[in-house]
Formats: sequence, C-alpha cells, structure tokens
Amino acid sequence: MADNAILGPIAGATITADDVDRVAAPYVKDLGYVIGQRGTVSAEQAAVWGAPAHAGKPFLVMNPASGDPCFIRLVQSVPVPGYKAMTTLGWHSLEITVESCDAIPPHLAKQKTQFRTVGDPHDLGVGTPSAKPIRAMQVVGLAEEVLYLTEIPTDGSKPHLPNAKSFIDRIFIVPLAAPNMDTTRDWYISNFAEVKKGIEARNIPMKLIASAMGLGDSMRMAICTVVMPGKSLIEIDDMPPGTKPRPRSKDSLPPGIATISFKVDSLDKVRLPFIAPPRAVREAPYNGKRVGVVVGSATELIELVEG
Repeated sequence: MADNAILGPIAGATITADDVDRVAAPYVKDLGYVIGQRGTVSAEQAAVWGAPAHAGKPFLVMNPASGDPCFIRLVQSVPVPGYKAMTTLGWHSLEITVESCDAIPPHLAKQKTQFRTVGDPHDLGVGTPSAKPIRAMQVVGLAEEVLYLTEIPTDGSKPHLPNAKSFIDRIFIVPLAAPNMDTTRDWYISNFAEVKKGIEARNIPMKLIASAMGLGDSMRMAICTVVMPGKSLIEIDDMPPGTKPRPRSKDSLPPGIATISFKVDSLDKVRLPFIAPPRAVREAPYNGKRVGVVVGSATELIELVEG
C-alpha cells in the first residue's frame, strides 16, 4: 500500500556464530570480504532485537570487495543443540552475486577453503529463458550458513538483477522458508510499499532442502519471489507440512541466519508491531540511524533500518 513504509533494498544479514573471527576468516581469505568494523553489542542493539543475551558479546561487520554497503554481520552466540540449516522456518540462506560461477570451485580449491561445497555450478531453470542462463552454486560456511553464489548474465536479459562488481559481491536475494508461500507473499505486499510479485514456480525440485530434511529426491516444492527497490528480492520457499519454527536459546537471536536487514524510508510508516520500540543505535552498521525489528508471517526476524 502506498502509505506503508517502502521496503528495500537489502541492507545486510546477521549470522550468529560461536566464534566471529573463526567464521569470518574464510569470507576474508576466500571471498575477498573486508572487515570494516568490530566491537561488542550494545545494550541498545540487544534491546532492539529483543535479545539481551547478546549485550556485550563480540560482533564484526564485513562488506564485499566491491565496496557495496550491503553487509554481513557476525554476532557471537551460544550454539543451539540440534539446529540444522534449511530444516526450519525463517531465513535459510543468502544469495550473493558473483562475476563467474565456474571460476569459484578452482579458486576455493586453491585456497584450501573451509567453505563446504554442496552444489556444483549449474544453470537455474526458473524464470524467463535467455540466451545466457543464470548460473549458481552453493556452499556452507563454518556457522552452517548456506550461500548461493550466483552469476547474472551481463547481456541485459536480467535488468532487474544486479551484476557483480567484484569476484564475489553483495547479497541480492534472501531465501525464506515459509509455512505457506502465498500467505507470506501477500503479507509482504500488503505491509510494505513498492513490494511487487516476481516469479512463481510450482512442483520444482529443491535438492538442498530435501537433503537437509532427509526427504527423497522426488520431493517437489513451490517457490516465488517478491521484488523490492534496489534490485533486491525475497525468495519464498513453500516448506513441507510440519516444518517447525527455528529453536533458539533464551533471550537470544535464532541460530544460523538470524535476521535480514532492510532499508525503509520511515519507521513511523511501519504498521506492524515492533519487538521493542525503535531507537537510534550508535554502533556499526547503523552509525546513529534508527532501527526496529518486526516478526514476519514465517516467524522470520526483519530488521528495518531507517533512511
């Protein structure tokens, strides 16, 4: 709706980690990310999340070599026993634009990377066919975070998607595991301005999710996207019946990809309940901007950064 806050682009992602330096090391060494800031989580930040257990804990903020402001933040957290990526509701992976998908495996092998490859480079079959297909591969990091490394054709056939400006560049799609794809898509469109329907596909294989959940290769799912300003998208995956919300420790952020941060034009225009009253947060990556967190229809944490 026009009078709602404008959502997008993606500002960054927050991943919980038992050791932020250990988890960051392969991003820096192998993906070319640069650590811009580090410190300890303030009481103000922890309050905005509704997660006081993180106050005083180490964090660091990384950005791609391109200099794009879209960040990946690591926050120290106690591991949650039994948590497994891509088996619960919420943000389950990050999709990052890259210059050459096929150049990544030999590069990672040369680097003796600690990222674990779970999907070799392949053409993506979703969307409008083009002369040059989108290609992607998948890796898993030391915090069990899943990264889709995706090459967008430079032939102009995908003008709504960003081309990489460095070997490994920024997050441009955030995949979300939802109990009902249609309900979640409608929730975003009805609660935020300038969020529009993207692609939709039904009865397609999702091998990574099927494997993580111990389901057979014959499993099929529905997915869709919503498109936001700034060539940013949310992919919504329709999870199998009975998929549960993500477990978490008391007063803490969820394990894995805990929150996704989005820019909004005004927090005063948000018509949803905040976990805690929005407030200005002095530390990076906000540097004094107002921040608030809401809970989405798929139990995901959505961090909204004003301005």
